[in-house]
Amino acid sequence: MKNITKRIIAVGALLSIVMTSATGCSSVRRHTNSSSETPTAEAPMLEMPLEFIDPDENSDNPLSEYDIDLTGDDPVAEDTTQVVVENATDYIKVTDDKGQPVTEVQQATQADGQPATEIQKMTEPDGQPATDENGEQKTQVVNATVVVEKTQVVNVTDADGQIVTQVSNSTVTTAANSYTPKQKSRYAMWLDISEDKNFFFEGQFLKYTFKVKDGIPDGDYKIKLAPDFSDVTGTSVYADKVIDGVIRVNNGSVEKVDVASETGLIVYGDSVACKQGDTVDLYVSIKNNSGIVAFVMKLYYDGNALELVNNGAAGEFEEISSKKTDFGEANNNSNN
Repeated sequence: MKNITKRIIAVGALLSIVMTSATGCSSVRRHTNSSSETPTAEAPMLEMPLEFIDPDENSDNPLSEYDIDLTGDDPVAEDTTQVVVENATDYIKVTDDKGQPVTEVQQATQADGQPATEIQKMTEPDGQPATDENGEQKTQVVNATVVVEKTQVVNVTDADGQIVTQVSNSTVTTAANSYTPKQKSRYAMWLDISEDKNFFFEGQFLKYTFKVKDGIPDGDYKIKLAPDFSDVTGTSVYADKVIDGVIRVNNGSVEKVDVASETGLIVYGDSVACKQGDTVDLYVSIKNNSGIVAFVMKLYYDGNALELVNNGAAGEFEEISSKKTDFGEANNNSNN
């Protein structure tokens, strides 16, 4: 099977080899600066710094020593496009019995879709200004609001009063029929068994910076994730759920990914709202990490809409991956 995942995740096989060669030892020896301790053949030390590889270029291959081929066919992103027929709808203003527009208060948002805030003066229960011990007016940061005319969604009907239907696409929201996406990919790889233990970092652990190209259609651009993990015994660790990231371009606000109620190992990407020409950061995060020492994270994106300008480690994992390794200086810094 032409599956680059199985070739790259030979990292897991390396772990098995290392653990086997360490049989009979109480633990794998750690690095030391003491000249009195010399590593023995029975105590291998194996670390691979965080490395990002662009399969479309002649990138350095940190696994070349182990004859792992990175030139094979990439996995093809699954086409989940679903064409559906639905009722055509339109927005109309809501009016009162006198024909006047009805208004409502909504949360104000910034250009990137995030909630806007404002500084508000604080008052006492009797309505008087609240002051601090120095007599200065107290203030607080609150969510900003805006008054807008209320609208409602209605079905569009024809001259005979029949509901008009339309064909829509459930996953591709770009409007230009002439636009053709182009799949590009980036692989992140890391391994560290020098401490003979699993790592349990949580939250953001990889950061990708994209430049949104000018002139692309408005819509949602999926950032597809395909992770492979391994623990210190060389056993594959599978995510219970993978949530792809989304970069929404000039298409309204986007809700933050909520994994609060999720159980099991979860890997998820950000949802980011922006516009053409912006540069945005998209983080890949992990929840309920059961303990890993190696991973291969494959990331796929639309290269005709997005330019990947930087990538690197983030969160707790940034410190874990920043130390010196047997392969030389750590390479978790951002790189193209």
